[in-house]
Amino acid sequence: MMKTDHGTLHFELVNNILMIEGCGPWNKEAMILSLSNANVVQRLRTHEKWGVIVTLNGDPIHTPEAAELLVEYVKYDKQNGRIATALILTDCTAPALGQRHLSDLYNQAGEAYQFFNNINDAKMWMTSILAQAEQYVY
Repeated sequence: MMKTDHGTLHFELVNNILMIEGCGPWNKEAMILSLSNANVVQRLRTHEKWGVIVTLNGDPIHTPEAAELLVEYVKYDKQNGRIATALILTDCTAPALGQRHLSDLYNQAGEAYQFFNNINDAKMWMTSILAQAEQYVY
């Protein structure tokens, strides 16, 4: 029996920030489908340093297989210039649980991350992080 995908991810590249909007929860099939369609990520990798701002609608929970994939994708991206992730959770039934779950995944990946209540604060933080990273590019 073939599993169907659960959860969505949409990608948009804005300068050196990858904007992701998603609706969870996610399973492995949804992660593979969404990320294989994210050719914008390939273009982003031409930047030396880049960041990610993720807005997650609904419960930001991943199945164990999807969680493993997310950690591996982040680790790979970090080898290709990714330096930080800003996370915004909306319409989440258990925000503390969602934050713990995502914190665990981003910690496993060795990613710098922070949670925000709105996109403006997330953009300000990411812009600051990227500006600091640019100072150290030789």
